[in-house]
Amino acid sequence: MKKKPKDMSLREISLEDLQKRCKENPKELGNVLDLLHRYSALDRLDDALALCRSMMKAHSRTYSFLLEFANVLYKRGDLREARMIFGRLTELKPERVEAWNNLGILELSAGAIEAANTAFRRVLEIEPNNLGALCNTGNYFAERGDAGVAATYFERAIEAKPDFTEAWYNLGNSYMSLSQFSEAKRAFEKAIRYDKLFGSAYKNLGFVCEQLDDDARALECYTTAASLNRTDAGIQANMAGIYMRAGQYGKALECGRRAAMLAPSESSSWHALRGAAIQLGDGQAYYRAITALIKSISDDDLACGISDLREMGFAREAEELVEYSVKINRADTTAADSQSFVESKAPELDGDEVAKQKNKIIVDRKTAIRMDVVP
Repeated sequence: MKKKPKDMSLREISLEDLQKRCKENPKELGNVLDLLHRYSALDRLDDALALCRSMMKAHSRTYSFLLEFANVLYKRGDLREARMIFGRLTELKPERVEAWNNLGILELSAGAIEAANTAFRRVLEIEPNNLGALCNTGNYFAERGDAGVAATYFERAIEAKPDFTEAWYNLGNSYMSLSQFSEAKRAFEKAIRYDKLFGSAYKNLGFVCEQLDDDARALECYTTAASLNRTDAGIQANMAGIYMRAGQYGKALECGRRAAMLAPSESSSWHALRGAAIQLGDGQAYYRAITALIKSISDDDLACGISDLREMGFAREAEELVEYSVKINRADTTAADSQSFVESKAPELDGDEVAKQKNKIIVDRKTAIRMDVVP
């Protein structure tokens, strides 16, 4: 007698087979939800939305279908319609937590933090240990600047689930906001323990280690974070600061260049490049940095930058900077007077202070808990 074959898992079923099942038996809710989940996993949100609209008549009062419909709308950025459906679900089944939780996430992402808190508070009334609501309520208080209160919710979430990576990470952010760096270090290390590819946790751990005067460990963390997120200019800027303190100006310059390339609109990127360039006498890099920063730095800084360029033998670039300063009205003078202006300012400045690279606090915001779905 032949053995009965095992049922295939949803992962093993092809998209074409899921589409076929749904087409052959559209009234079977399981077929519809399976296809919706697959479309969402593939980020085929237009297909998911089209399916939702085509099935609305058959499943218009089915909680799980409407929940997934609203989730698709949220992912597409259609917040108004998603909010309406989540609200309808909270009225349809007020004791179910999924719609309340997802409504809270929507409101949090829209910046309506009070409305978000109302939704999460309702979830906790129904399920006091709901992990998503605990973490998102913590996010609400963090958004309000109440880091101490936020930490208590993240701690409750961790008590309920000790390997809750996002809660450990958010707890680390709260401790960091409170300048409790040793506690923050422990929390970020826990987050990394449970997710070894958590780039933001490595980055924030690096920053915390800097505050604890452990540059060696900070550099290790930044290096790992950079390998996990090659587009994050903030990591490069912070690494440049460490290399500057260590006197490794060549490496600082490399990091500064990468930061400027990745985020040319971020002043921290150009500050990183400027600090290393002056130490190495790289006038071209220094000129690029000062030009990029010209609208944000002080008159004293600008004057010193022009003076530095002259001292490095880049007189033409210095004069171009003077002319540009006048053109954008950095000094309400003629071009000739502008040169006198910068020369009069330069002796008042401490060149060593200008050469220092001040490390900017660059930390990632908390992660959001994913929306609930009904399997």
